[in-house]
Order: sequence, then C-alpha cells, then structure tokens
Amino acid sequence: MLGSDLLRDRLAGLARIRRAVDAVPEIPADGAAESELEPTPPGTAPRGPRRRSWWLGEPAPAADAGRLEEFLPGGEWRDERGAVYVHERLRSEMERPELDWGLLQTPPEDEEDLAALVAGGLGRAWFLDLETGGLAASPVFLAGTMHWNGTDFVLRQYFARHYGEEATLIGALHEAARGFETLVTFNGKSYDAPFLLGRAAVHGVKLELPPKHVDLLHPSRRRWKLELPDCKLQTLERHVCRRRRSGDVPSAEVPSLYHDFVRRGDPYRLVPVFHHNLLDVITMGEILKSLCTPRPPRRNWFEELDFA
Repeated sequence: MLGSDLLRDRLAGLARIRRAVDAVPEIPADGAAESELEPTPPGTAPRGPRRRSWWLGEPAPAADAGRLEEFLPGGEWRDERGAVYVHERLRSEMERPELDWGLLQTPPEDEEDLAALVAGGLGRAWFLDLETGGLAASPVFLAGTMHWNGTDFVLRQYFARHYGEEATLIGALHEAARGFETLVTFNGKSYDAPFLLGRAAVHGVKLELPPKHVDLLHPSRRRWKLELPDCKLQTLERHVCRRRRSGDVPSAEVPSLYHDFVRRGDPYRLVPVFHHNLLDVITMGEILKSLCTPRPPRRNWFEELDFA
C-alpha cells in the first residue's frame, strides 16, 4: 500500500542528502538549455531533467533552505514563455513492483474504448490528473502524468510555482502528450480536458491532447454502480483496488494550500498535495487494470434453489 509515511520519509531523506552534499557541476546538454527537460518518447526509459539525476542515485546539488526542490527534487522544463518545475519518479521507487504491472487482460466485449486501448498497447496511453485553484477561472497549477515505459510506470508532476508559470505548464503538457495515442483520465471528459483546453485558450498556448480519450468514470459506473455506494475515485480505490490512503489531504483543501504557497513560499505544505495527485494518477492505473478483467458470471439464484 502507498502510505504517506513512506513518501514523507523518502523526501525527508533526500532533503538531508541535499543539504549535506556540496554542489556538483551542472552538465550542459548538446547546446540546449541546461535546465530543459528532454521529452521521453513512449515506450522508452525516462531521461528526466538534464541537470538533475537524483532518481539514478547520484547526489543532487545543494539547495537553499526553503526551496521547493529541497522537499520535492526535480528540475525545470523551459520554453520561450519561461520555466515550470517538474518532479519525476518511478512507481517502483514508491512501492514493490508487481510482475503484472504492464499487463492488461481482454476487457468486456461491450467496452470498445478499453478494447482499443489494450489493442494499441499500454505504452501508448497517457494518464493525466489536474489540480486547480478551485474556481472556473482559476489556474491549473499541478498536472500529474503517468505512462508505461516497458518496465515501469514513469510519474511526472508539472508544477507552476506561481500563477505566471501556468502558460509554460500547459506548453510542457503539449510536448509531453506528443506520440501518445490515448488520454486516460477520471472524469476528464467533463472536467480535466475541457478545463485544460480552456486555460490554453486564455493564454494563447497550443495544446493538443492524445486523439483518443478513455474516461474511466463511465466504464466504472457501468461495472460497479450496483455494487458500491458511489463511483468516486477514492471509493473505487478502497473497494476495487483494495488500497487505503493514509494522511491524504482532502481535495477541498488543495486550492487554499497552493494559494498559501504562492503568498508565503512554504514548500513543505505542498508535499501532501503532490502526494494526493500522485495517488490519484496511480489509482487510475489500478482502476484501468481492474476494468480490463472479465466480469464474474452472474449467479442464477432460481436455478440454485432446490425445490425437491
């Protein structure tokens, strides 16, 4: 189970390492901006931020006290509009890998979108979950993505450190989505996709999402609406995926925590928000896996009754 204690302990350890080591030289990368994040083609291992290789076990450069990267190591993605912060990790860093992580069974015959996703391969699917400022006209400040690279799930979280970085965040998502065939969301057809496209229009930023879209909410309702009290993400996480969250921040508190960060600059308060977003994306992968399993046969109670 993915518990918040595990994540907090790991982040705390990384922060201690970061304070203890001397700064290491930054390595230029083929004439590109030293902090540019190199896109990862589908089906390949992540290369990540060029100036940081903390996920490979190398020491990260020392950071000033109170900086976001002290708590959430990562790097920057840049374009002509500016920079956006990127926190990246592999799922295997968070929990013990399972042999069947990248395997999807044949979904029920009536779920054509799921069948098309399986036929195209999991490596062509791009999972997305947004955290926003809470109002219709508020910015998107955190976008969690996940994709399968053939051996592990790559998790990337794009974060706007202030309101002015939203346009760059959207541009980063445009680049990250290239090459993927299917967008996977939870309630994304009603919320995430139109919200993100609307914010792209506000800033005049080009945004193209994968051409196909699987919104897991709808097949989940068809599958479990008679068995569960509701089909909210965390309800499915608990009853279908058999995962229980510990120390999670309520969704309603996420916007205020971000606005407080912008005003005060206290990065440690954002760790639960990143963790919340991370869990949502991973849970979508687990829900997809559960949906791509045969439905159990319905029992015929009348045939089982013995009237003799």
